[in-house]
Amino acid sequence: MKFEIAKMLICPQCSSKLDLYPFQVENEEVKDGIFKCTGCDRFYLIVDFIPRMLPLTLYQNDRFIERYRVDIRSSDVKIKKSHSTANHDSLNELKKQTIKNFGFEWLEYGRFGWDDPVFNIEREEGVFRKKSLLDPKDLKGKLVLDAGCGNGRYSYWAAKYGTQVIGVDLGSGVESAYKNTKDIENTHIIQGDLFNLPFSEEFFDIIFSIGVLMHTGNAKSATKSLTDHLKKDGIITVHMYHKGNIIYEFNDFWIRKYTTKLSIEQLISFTRKMHAIAKALDRLKLLMYINAFIRLENHPHCIFDWYSAPLATHHTYREVYEWFDEFGLKVIKDNNIADQSLSFKKLMRKVYPTGSLTVSGVKERVVGSRAGF
Repeated sequence: MKFEIAKMLICPQCSSKLDLYPFQVENEEVKDGIFKCTGCDRFYLIVDFIPRMLPLTLYQNDRFIERYRVDIRSSDVKIKKSHSTANHDSLNELKKQTIKNFGFEWLEYGRFGWDDPVFNIEREEGVFRKKSLLDPKDLKGKLVLDAGCGNGRYSYWAAKYGTQVIGVDLGSGVESAYKNTKDIENTHIIQGDLFNLPFSEEFFDIIFSIGVLMHTGNAKSATKSLTDHLKKDGIITVHMYHKGNIIYEFNDFWIRKYTTKLSIEQLISFTRKMHAIAKALDRLKLLMYINAFIRLENHPHCIFDWYSAPLATHHTYREVYEWFDEFGLKVIKDNNIADQSLSFKKLMRKVYPTGSLTVSGVKERVVGSRAGF
């Protein structure tokens, strides 16, 4: 962790200032250490150069505690007794399962989008620009949040455009993100929760979240949380799963009802079998047609990513437009082909699932607690 990021962080639970206690410093970065909140006395670990801005219910590291003889559990017990209501999190179990599955995914496929034969980092530049709806001129000189950074490939491209990027993710995939971006001076990786970000409100110039919010348990609330941390006149882009046709939605529901109960080992086996089917269909030039009714991809990572998520909600453009309006955001760009294309393409949209939706907006007004709501 670079020392400059320490000055930006606050307690994600009570928003108080944090005191930094470095235990080990390498190359002018904190490798191991702790933050202690000056308000609620919570501790947050810094492990292997990454601030772990999560409560003990979501992140524990017994080896770290034993090595440095840090007693943070007693403090946590005290906090629970005096802040029992504040510590309640209805999504806690979902977050734990998400950390488990996506943590494995981004460690197993840590170089997906980097040096994969097909999905390499050069290709990912185009993917990033399409899914973020951001141009280099939008990003230069800005402070940017990559909300749900995965293995860091989108943080990389944002940083290449001259921004200071902070990538945040809930699971241990931050290990891969840090390794992939550690040599980029203007990139920081943090393990954290999008519902409880360790930053003050109206902090970022730009926020993008690509393929993440539909896994949070409440995509609307997660979008609101991100908006709260966006400066007035700042830009936010959300990229999520779109609802498909009725047959696609039926098949996806029942397959995921099965896959979400599988262990990691069983998910790997399922992924291997589905990938074999996808490859065969691709050779027969049938894969794109089958994808109208069932999600298949000719890459194991894509299949694992789709079916391993404990929760994956599907949304519509109208739904997201309503969120943006409610949160004081004006839509400036989107990938809504139904509103931008000929009638034939509108018809095809009803037959083929769109797969994803992308909406970008600018913050025109502040809503929520700071506005008196």
